[in-house]
Amino acid sequence: MAHELPDRTLDTMSEAIALSSPSGRMSKRSREAAQKRLSIALFGAGGIPRAQCPQPKESERLLRQAANLRDLAARGMKPRKFPKEAARLEAEAAELVKVGR
Repeated sequence: MAHELPDRTLDTMSEAIALSSPSGRMSKRSREAAQKRLSIALFGAGGIPRAQCPQPKESERLLRQAANLRDLAARGMKPRKFPKEAARLEAEAAELVKVGR
């Protein structure tokens, strides 16, 4: 789903350049008003919609973390502690799956 952006005009671009000028001085109120005008001119009244990122379920997160710990242990990092922690996380994930979360 492509978002339709407004056309850029010379006024829009010159205002963007004026706002980014290090030597330009503006009052706080006029700067905020100019930024709002520029935002609407560049991105439309509603702005650009944010992309929705699906979040993993808690049980999936725990299983992924357990797999990472097992991988680290297999490569020699805390070979006794990490498998125990991974087993605990897997058991917790199994409980969550039983409950339905």
